[in-house]
Amino acid sequence: MIKLIRHSTFFILFLFVIGNVKLLASNQEAIDSVYQAPELFESDSLIELSITTDLKALVKDVGDKNKYHKGRLSYLLGDSIVSMIVDLKTRGNFRKDRSICAFPPMSIKFNKAESSYSHFHDNDKLKMVTHCQNRNSRFEQMLIQEYLIYKAYNIFTPESFRVRLAKITYKDSKNKMKPLTKFAFFLEDFKKMAKRNGKIARYDKKVHQDRTIISKVTKLAIFQYLIGNTDWGVPTLHNIKLISKTPTSRLITIPYDFDWTSLVNAPYAIPNAKLNIESIHERLYRGYQRTAKELEYIFREFRMKKERLYAIYTNCPYLNDKEKERVLNYFDEFYETIDNPKSIKSEFIDRARIIKQKKIGKYIFDTIKNSIYFCG
Repeated sequence: MIKLIRHSTFFILFLFVIGNVKLLASNQEAIDSVYQAPELFESDSLIELSITTDLKALVKDVGDKNKYHKGRLSYLLGDSIVSMIVDLKTRGNFRKDRSICAFPPMSIKFNKAESSYSHFHDNDKLKMVTHCQNRNSRFEQMLIQEYLIYKAYNIFTPESFRVRLAKITYKDSKNKMKPLTKFAFFLEDFKKMAKRNGKIARYDKKVHQDRTIISKVTKLAIFQYLIGNTDWGVPTLHNIKLISKTPTSRLITIPYDFDWTSLVNAPYAIPNAKLNIESIHERLYRGYQRTAKELEYIFREFRMKKERLYAIYTNCPYLNDKEKERVLNYFDEFYETIDNPKSIKSEFIDRARIIKQKKIGKYIFDTIKNSIYFCG
């Protein structure tokens, strides 16, 4: 009888412990669900935050051996202040040159534990595109234009980088610089973008456009024509990323870095002399020759999404009216071109790049109209 009581008591205690463990786990899940902040790129709303660091040391550290600098990122979430330690480092190529940008683009690294319940959860490191110059409002309009190009390309395919606009107050921890409030935007991580689309990141080089998915690279080339961008190339991975379904499947091209476009209209942007165009505002189709039928299939999508494209610009409260008018006029010219069969032939077929094949013995070699560096 005593043994039976002992066994019963032990069994009841066992059930009590198991019940409490499940309750604690359930409570933790509830806490996690309550405090889980929205994913950074799920919203289009402006996020306002502050970054405190040794600002002078950071923006001047642009050499080949530049390092990360400690900082603190803070923002309001409801009635609470979210604050976390971050690491910041200057990045980029052209815009890292201090004669071009007094305030270069940044990389920002997050501590997983500190960022767990913030907008930045599940992000180890992100690219920040910054305002470049502190005292010229034109550069902030340029930044908004570049941000909107990413949003525009999102309309045409989910296989594209997402962005989040921010207004950042930079504070110097050494009090050697006055606080500075400027627009910036965060760029989605490459591998996470690939994963979101059920793909993997690829790093192949010297890949010709025709080794990628043709319809998608043609759409990309037409989009680059729309925005007035010739500053890209597939074989050199120049402002292009590659993703694919498997390590051996055909590649998909993803564009980024649009500061040399006509829409952004940066004062430092000039076309490459080998392209034989006079300014960045002169459009040049850098895709390879396709048939009128193949092109029309893609033009149809651009026509269908015209209203959504224009709305991105007309509805943006941070782009001034003069810039909106300039962009919409430029878009109007594009749509006039793709609605005119003669213009399509002239711009997208006759001026397109052509692959010429030469037979040498048993082998076939492709010779490209332009040099390999400028191949797209």
